[in-house]
Amino acid sequence: MQHTIKGWLFEDILLEFYRYAPCPPEWLPEHCHDEYQFCLSLDCPGEYYYRGTHYWVPTNSLSVIHPGEMHTGRDIEDRQTAATFRMLYISSNAATSIASDVVEKEINTPFFAEPIILNVELAQHYLEFHKATQGLTSRLEQDSLLQSLIAQLVVNHTNAAVELRPTGSERKATQRVREYLQNQYGENVTLNRLAEIAGLSSYYLSRVFKAEVGISLKQYQSQIRINRAKILISQGISLQQVATDTGFVDQSHLTHHFKRFVQTTPGQYRLQDRKNLQDRSD
Repeated sequence: MQHTIKGWLFEDILLEFYRYAPCPPEWLPEHCHDEYQFCLSLDCPGEYYYRGTHYWVPTNSLSVIHPGEMHTGRDIEDRQTAATFRMLYISSNAATSIASDVVEKEINTPFFAEPIILNVELAQHYLEFHKATQGLTSRLEQDSLLQSLIAQLVVNHTNAAVELRPTGSERKATQRVREYLQNQYGENVTLNRLAEIAGLSSYYLSRVFKAEVGISLKQYQSQIRINRAKILISQGISLQQVATDTGFVDQSHLTHHFKRFVQTTPGQYRLQDRKNLQDRSD
C-alpha cells in the first residue's frame, strides 16, 4: 500500500487528506505553520510534542496547533493498518473574521488552551465540512458548515467570553432571503450574499432563519431546487439540463438530493409521472 495525499482549497483555506501506509513509529521533523492547523485523526491514535509537552491524540479527536508554534508528531506504536487524517489550515485573520461574525463584535485572535479536543459532535461536523468542500454540495452548504464549525470551536473551546445575541423576530429580513432563494434557485449563492440581502450578520441570519422557518438555509435552498426539478422533469427536460438549471453540481448531485427529499431517483420519478399521465388518458 502506498501513501495517499490530496490537497485542495476552499477560499483561502487549505484542506488535506492523508492516508499513510502501515509503518513503524517515527517522529516527523519539527516544524510550524503560518496558519492554525486542525487535524482529525480518523482511525489511528498518535502523539504530539507541542509547547514543551507530549500530548496523547486519541482516535476521532480534533487537534489544534496555533500559528507559528513548533510541533512534531508520531504514531504510538508499529501500525499494522493504514492511518487516515483530515487536515485544515486557516489563517488567523480568516478565523478571527468568522469568530467576530459569530459574536457580532471585534474579538482578539482565538486562543485554544487545550490542543486536543474530544467532542464527537464537533468531530462529525468537521468531517462533514471537510467532505463537503470536495464536491457534491452547494456553496451555501459549505459556507454554513464552516461558519457553524468555527462557531462551535469559538463558543466552546476558546478563552473568549462569548454571549450570543438572542434571536428575535426578523420576519422581513427572513422573507427577503426566502424570496431571493425562490427566485434565484439556480444560483450558487454564498452565505455572505444572503446576509447582505437580510441586512444581518451571517451567523445571526443562520440562527434566526432556522428559528422562524423551521429548517436551515441550506435545507430550504435544496427543497426549493427539488420542487423546481420535479416540474422540469415532468416537462420532459433532460436530467442533465434539470441539474444545471436548478443549481446542482451535476446529475449525480441532483440524484443524491432528489432521493433524500422524494425517496426515489429523478429517473424513476419521470417514469412514474409518465405512467400517471397514461393512466389518466385511458
